[in-house]
Amino acid sequence: MQFIDEARFVVRGGRGGDGVVSFHREKYRPRGGPDGGRGGDGGSVILRATEDLSTLERYSRRKVISAGRGGHGSGNNRAGERGRDVVLDVPVGTLVYDENGLLADLAEPGQTFVVARGGEGGRGNASFATSRRQAPAFRERGLPGEEREIRLELRVLSDVGLVGLPNAGKSSLLRALSAARPRVGDYPFTTLTPQLGVVEERGYARPFVVADIPGLISGASEGRGLGNRFLRHVARARLLVLVLDASEDPEGAENTLRAELAAAGLSRRPSLVVLNKVDLLDRELRGYLAETFPGAPQVSARTGEGVEELSELLERRLRELEQEPAAAGAPGHRVFRPAWRGLRVERRNGAYVVSGQEVERLALKTDWDSPEGVEYFQRELERRGVISALRRAGAGEGDEVRIGDVSFEFR
Repeated sequence: MQFIDEARFVVRGGRGGDGVVSFHREKYRPRGGPDGGRGGDGGSVILRATEDLSTLERYSRRKVISAGRGGHGSGNNRAGERGRDVVLDVPVGTLVYDENGLLADLAEPGQTFVVARGGEGGRGNASFATSRRQAPAFRERGLPGEEREIRLELRVLSDVGLVGLPNAGKSSLLRALSAARPRVGDYPFTTLTPQLGVVEERGYARPFVVADIPGLISGASEGRGLGNRFLRHVARARLLVLVLDASEDPEGAENTLRAELAAAGLSRRPSLVVLNKVDLLDRELRGYLAETFPGAPQVSARTGEGVEELSELLERRLRELEQEPAAAGAPGHRVFRPAWRGLRVERRNGAYVVSGQEVERLALKTDWDSPEGVEYFQRELERRGVISALRRAGAGEGDEVRIGDVSFEFR
């Protein structure tokens, strides 16, 4: 399966079903009265985080994903069937964006987010019966569902992120620490996608996940090399391990890595320096590195030297970080933007344009083929103060008024 960490497509909630005009007719009951049922609500598009997926590949070629439409109402006060919801499983660690920014951060297994709500079903004529209006002959239409273009961005969730220059030996170190078997080669950029491994040893409080991130190079935060695309995955790690090739300018490598992490806004993340490939060094060079990098573990992923001690150190550091949740990384969060519910009247291109969630919903629900339905719409405009607002704005007899996609003459 190809590793895809970004996908963009349109989601569309199902339209609500229409209400119905119906009158009960039964022998010996000449005054059965209105019994038109309401339409069913449209289905919603729901995102759900799961640990069973590790890529967004299934959505890379999708253009539009729509939920089911609500069924129409029927006589005898029967409501229409609710539209079918569409549940889209995404990997844990998926961020959801629209044109306004972040919508949801699905950082926990089973976490869900309704990304496009279905439209509300229209009421049937039975809902409009009153003591003064005993036989209404109009109904409401169902509302369209929400529609938006979204962008999914996967950020790998891990406890430890291995960061280093190409050929630092990160993949080999991941193989030595865990049962993972990433591709290993004696050339740069062997790792093209993040690789995960689980470290589980007897005596550990719990297993922890290590991620091998593709190699960074100088200028990665500005788009050079492969690192820029995958810096997002580093941001999810609780502990960053800077893997340095001890046999080839480890000081310069550390400076490059820290500069790129700082440019990406990750300089304050908890980190640990590890010197790899020490099997290529003599005792004198090892001593020099011990003085230059005090406290940094010296390991050899090839021979296994120091790997067990490094595993124990990582487990201990992770347990310490659990005591400081604020320093362990940014928590998952959601940003909700409530719809504006006010009323606004503007003069635009020679017409009076009325804006507001409730009045626009009213226009969408109105059955314009029913004179009685149009009359009800006009009474509702009067009751909600829209007519008064139009008059205050200067609207006069015969002026064009637009509410959403509806246009009519002011009377």
